[in-house]
This record gives sequence, C-alpha cells and structure tokens, in this order.
Amino acid sequence: MLKKAATQTLLATCLSLMISAAYAQTDLIVPRAKTPPQLQDYVGRVPAEAGFVVRDFRQRTPGDGNPASLATTAYLSFDETHFYAVFVAKDDPKNVRARIAKREDFDGDDFVILELDTFHDKRRAFSFFVNPYGVQMDSKRIEGLELDKNFDTQWQSDGQLTDDGYVVRIAIPLKSLRFKNADVQTWGVTLGRVIARLSEESFWPHISKQVAGFVPQAATMQIPERLSAGRNAQVNPFVYLGNSRILNADVPTSPVWLQDNKVQAGLDAKWVIGDASAIDLTIKPDFSEVESDEPQIVVGKRYEVLFPEKRPFFLENAGFFHTPTPLFFSRRIAQPQAGLRITGRQDSWAYGGLLIDDHAAGEDASENAKAKIAMARVQNDLSHDLALGGLFTDRRLNQDHVRQRDTVAGIDGRFQLDDNWILQAQFARSQTDLDGKKLQGHLGYLEAKHQGKHLEYLAKYSDISQNFASSLAFLPRTDLKQLQQEAMYLWHLDAYTDLQRIGFIGNSTLSRDQTNQMQDWSADLGVLAEGSRDSWLEIFSRHGYEKYAGQDYRKQGWLVNTGTSWLSWLSVMTEFGAIDSINYTPAAGVTNLLGKGRSIDLTLTFKPHPQWRIEEKLLWNDLRNSQSGQSSQSNEATSVYRNLMWRTKLSYQHNRFLGVRLIADYHQLAANPRLSSLESGKQLNTDLQLSYLLSPGTSLIAGYGNRQENLALIGNPAYLQRTADLSLRTGRRAFIKLNYLYQL
Repeated sequence: MLKKAATQTLLATCLSLMISAAYAQTDLIVPRAKTPPQLQDYVGRVPAEAGFVVRDFRQRTPGDGNPASLATTAYLSFDETHFYAVFVAKDDPKNVRARIAKREDFDGDDFVILELDTFHDKRRAFSFFVNPYGVQMDSKRIEGLELDKNFDTQWQSDGQLTDDGYVVRIAIPLKSLRFKNADVQTWGVTLGRVIARLSEESFWPHISKQVAGFVPQAATMQIPERLSAGRNAQVNPFVYLGNSRILNADVPTSPVWLQDNKVQAGLDAKWVIGDASAIDLTIKPDFSEVESDEPQIVVGKRYEVLFPEKRPFFLENAGFFHTPTPLFFSRRIAQPQAGLRITGRQDSWAYGGLLIDDHAAGEDASENAKAKIAMARVQNDLSHDLALGGLFTDRRLNQDHVRQRDTVAGIDGRFQLDDNWILQAQFARSQTDLDGKKLQGHLGYLEAKHQGKHLEYLAKYSDISQNFASSLAFLPRTDLKQLQQEAMYLWHLDAYTDLQRIGFIGNSTLSRDQTNQMQDWSADLGVLAEGSRDSWLEIFSRHGYEKYAGQDYRKQGWLVNTGTSWLSWLSVMTEFGAIDSINYTPAAGVTNLLGKGRSIDLTLTFKPHPQWRIEEKLLWNDLRNSQSGQSSQSNEATSVYRNLMWRTKLSYQHNRFLGVRLIADYHQLAANPRLSSLESGKQLNTDLQLSYLLSPGTSLIAGYGNRQENLALIGNPAYLQRTADLSLRTGRRAFIKLNYLYQL
C-alpha cells in the first residue's frame, strides 16, 4: 500500500510539474525594426531581420494543450511609431475559409489574433483580429466581462493567400494604444490562430480552458526603449443630409403625413494625455441613423428586450463603465446635445467620467424633457487576482413642472480564487427625488464561476428592491431575489476528428420578490454534442412555474439548438421549441391566459463567392389556447397570435472598403381579437445602402429606404383602413452621411 501511495504521489507531482510548465509564461524581448516590415517580404521567404520569432502554437480547443494542427509562425517588432506583427500560416489554400468583407464582418472565416496587455495588469488587453484577406476587427478584453467588440481604433492590416497558406501583416500605431510612461515597456502578449473548418483555436503561449481567465496567461514581453505616441489628438466631424416622408398613424381616424428635410452636423474630438489618459468631446453626436436594429422577438415577452447601442460616441470605451449588473445603459440617453468623457490609467488605478446633456429624455421622448447626466467610475487592481471598483451615476430630469433626480452609488469587486474559481460581487444604493418625495433602493449581486476541462459552472444571485432607480440602468426586473445557475459537464473525444465533445447541460432560475413570495422558477436539462466545422447540437427538456396577475401557472416544453458550417459556402443556425406560455396581452374579459407557445429562430448564410454574401433570418412564434377564454364551446386549439419576421440581406463587397447591401424586412402579426389586444398588421421595409469605409471615423454612406403596410387611405378627410395587401407606402427616406477623421 505504501509503495502504491508513493507511486501515486510521484505521478501527481509529475503531472503538476507538466501542467505548470505548459502554462508557464515565456519572456521575450522585441527588437526594433530597421524598416517597417512589408507583407511581400514574408511570402515564400523570411527576411534577415524579421523580428522576434514565435512558433509552437498550442490548441485551446478542441484539444486543450495539443500541438496546433497546422504550423503558424509569427514575427514581432516595433519602431518609434508602430508595433508590428506578421503571421505566416501554413495550409492548403483551397481549404482556407476567407471572404473579402467590410470591417468587422468575417464571421466563419479563418483569422489570426494579436492581444496586447499594455499595462501588464493581467486584467485588460487590446485585441486585434485579421482574416487572410486583411479584413480587420478589434476589441477590448476585460476579465470578467464579455469581449467588447464596440471598441474601434486606427491600425493597418494586409493579407494575402499564398501557395502554402496565407500571410497577414499587422501595424498598430502607438497613438492607438495606451501604455505606461516608463523607460522600458513590459506588456503581456498573446498570439492566436483560428481554423474555422476544424473548429480549432490555438495560441502562443498556451491559453488553457482549464484556467479561469484569458489575459493572466499571456506571455511577458519587453520593449527595451521608452515609447511615446507623441502629439495625439483627433477631430472627427460628420454631416448628415436626409429627406423623409412618413405617415403618422397614431390616430387612425386622422393620419398625418410628416415631411422632414434634415441637415445635421456634429463633431467628436479626442485628446490623449501622457499616453495613458484621454479626453473625448462630442457636440450633437452621430445618431447612427444608417444602421437598423437586428430583428428580435418582442411579441409575447413579459420583460424589456435588450437592443444594443449603435452610436459611436457611446460605443467607444463603453466596456470601462460596465459592471456585473449593468447600471449604465447608454440607450437610455435619447437625444444628447453634447457630451464629455474622460478615461485613463495611473499605476494600478483606472478612472473615467461622463457628462451628457440629454434632450427628449422623458418616457414619451418629449422635447420638453431635458436631463443632465453625470457618471464616474474608478477601479483599483490591488493585485493580479483582486480588483475593486466604484460607480456613481446622477440623472436630473426636468419635464414641464416635474423635477426628478435619480442617484446611484455602488461598489464592485472581482477575485480570482485560484486557477479555476472566479468570484464577483456588487452592491449599490439608489435614491430618487420626485417633487420632494424620496425613494431609496438597494441592489446586491454575487457571482461564482468555475472553469475546468470537464466542469463549467456559473452561479449568480441578484437582490434588487422595488424602488431601485433604473432610469440609466438596464434592469428588466426589480423587486427581485433571484438565483441563476448554469452547469455543463463535458467529455473530450480526442480520438475523433469530427465529433469533439459531448456532455450534459443544466440551467435553472429561481425568482422571489422582496417579501420572499415565489414569482417564477425554471429548469432546463439537456445534452450536447460539438464537432468540427462549427457544428453543434443541444436538446433540452424544459419545466417551469410563473405567477402572473394573481394566478399560478405550470409550464413544460422542449428546445433544440443546432448549427453547422460543414460546407464552406453555407452556415446554418437554428433554435426551435415549444413551451407553455402566458398571454401577457389578453383581450378584455379573457381569463384563460396559459397557452401553447412555439418559436423558431433560423439563420442561413450563403457565401457563393468571396465578395458575395446572402443572409436569411427567420423569426416566428405563436401562441395557441385550448379554449377561447369566454366560453367552453370548443376544445380545439385556438390561435391567440402568430408573429413572423423575415429578413433578407444581400451584400456585395467590391474590396475591403467599398460595398453595397440590400435589406428587406417583412413583419406580419396576426392576432385573434377575441383573445389578444395586439393589433394585426403587415409591414415591409427595404433598405439599399452604398458605403465606403476607409477606417473607423472616415466613411461615406448613401442610402434609400422604403416602408409599405397593409393600409389604405379612405374618404375625405382620409382615415386608415386595414387591407389584405401591402398597398400603401407609409414611409420613405433618402440620405447621405459623411464623416472624416483628422489626426492632429
């Protein structure tokens, strides 16, 4: 027994040393480039002074720690103005998946990755992605939060397919980065490659999924010189010219045509101080009127649905103001006239502030409503494993004779307990002053996350009082005590090529109000399988309970989620299922609220050519009742409503900068007036757009939009009447938008 125990101890020690060696960070010193590296210098050969050489990429998925399936070599260097990375990726060019696309639009492609932790705090990193044609995407990574893809900055990238794979060159201006003022720069660096058809991610150094946290596993890199971005200021003016004619049908008996000739000009400006801090100013900021929201199902939803921000001023550095529970949601700001933002870092401290003058800030978007908004955020990285932060928001609304002030102050923290466990916590207090009446509220949040090779687990607990001020937050529910849990156990099938992982999934939610009365619960149990070519299948059995309008409802159903990109020119994603659902919008006098709900979410993406792309998006849901709610004459299923949304998007990208796209959105809602208060109707929106996007901040966009509905204008004076066909054009719009970024 002693011999067996000693042997087990020895094996455990060896295994521990092997894992430690695999996760060990590799120090490197980046050389200065005598001349900026050029893409052609690495096609079929390697120049004499190529930079620091990186090889030995290791898989993160599917085989954690296994050597990469295909060879990749990267070369790093710098000069007084740029940081450079060149990737030479080996592959059969016929198997490389890549398209000529506009910026940040290469889903499903192969690509390479460069991540730089420029403050070496092991908490944040700039992320740069480039596909084989040089199409670029950038983001910010903050541990504990989702990847912030809204981040945009100026940098250069080139790519080219070769006889044995592809080559990518990245040149990042020092002006586009933030870093310490030091004689020697110490950064964290991660290099990666994604092979889409193999569903493979590989990195140098090895970034293991068995370790909770991405940035802490980066290699340590030194630049043995003092760096400076020099004078770093930007001015970004824009002008928007548009003409629109829209039918206001709020009162069907007296519709009014609204004609608008709009000329809007605005300005964004940035001044970087000391390479680590930035001041941003906006005057009449860009409203991003050229991009529509992606379709989402809102019919049959009890709580608010999140639509993401699109305005550039609020997208930049948005991740810095994120907290575990989102206490600042910028789409709450309706019509900003001017804004000021300050963000920066000093040693272990990060800080930021925001001031906004908002017009049309009332719930009815009245122009008589104006709000002054202030926000401040500070965070201190006490160690690599522990960070504490604070957030303060203040909103003062003035609407007619109503005065309201919402103030929120909170603290939050993140602690990495070990390689597998991460803990997060948040606590906030709020006060609402409404014409002399004061309401106070509280918010608490706890989160525990485990990341391992086989077991992934997440637990979240929220405690939000009914009077918590949410005028600037995204909190679909208050008066809440809620526990959410997600668990997944996986088996990795290294012996198989196409089937990579199988496992079990369990999700649960338990919600009570502040008096501890049960409000709802749900439990989903399922199985999953994941394979190569971005293929997956998940099947769930669903059960739940909900209290609504004083009644108790039991629910059960099922859900299937699956997708694949098995063919290089076609990808499919779909989620469909059925579950008992409540009719939240019943007609007057209807008491039977529970019905049978079904839903489909289907996305097809066709890529017949590197420059062409066709996307088809279908969203469908319905609700059926077994009785009418008014009588029991029939036991047959009765439709409450049927909701259909279909979007077709055709895109042609002439090169990385110039493209055209056509979108057709069709929406049909058929509601049973005996059971539902929803109004039936049909609508078709078409949108044609030509865009030239040279870089973030410099673009020219021209577009034309048209809206048709199943309406008719009858009589004199005219009134609206529903028809069977899309017979009336109720809106049209033509516009041109130009913005240009000046680097000072």
